[in-house]
Amino acid sequence: MLNQRAVELAIQAALATHCQVNRSSRFARKNYFYPDLPKGYQISQFDEPFAAHGWVEIAIEGNKSRIGLTRIQLEEDAGKSIHDGFQDSEGYTYVDLNRSGTPLIEIVSEPD
Repeated sequence: MLNQRAVELAIQAALATHCQVNRSSRFARKNYFYPDLPKGYQISQFDEPFAAHGWVEIAIEGNKSRIGLTRIQLEEDAGKSIHDGFQDSEGYTYVDLNRSGTPLIEIVSEPD
């Protein structure tokens, strides 16, 4: 089920980044194997994202630069693979599934 608060926050992010909020968007099931994705698929958007064609402005040493945004898409988070920070990390990877399935927005930028 779509999380209403996630949609509200995605709208705020889209407006803050000058994106066009699309009247309709579509979720898809992205199938792939990854150790921190226990279901073997992720619910995400690609072809018809939530918002698109925006930008953010940054300043580097007083010079302003504009970074284009391709899209903002809603999706569910996968787990998190942890490759360091444990005593035996050189031989093992740990998987944290606590955030798996929670909603998030992914912001895809242009190569600016």
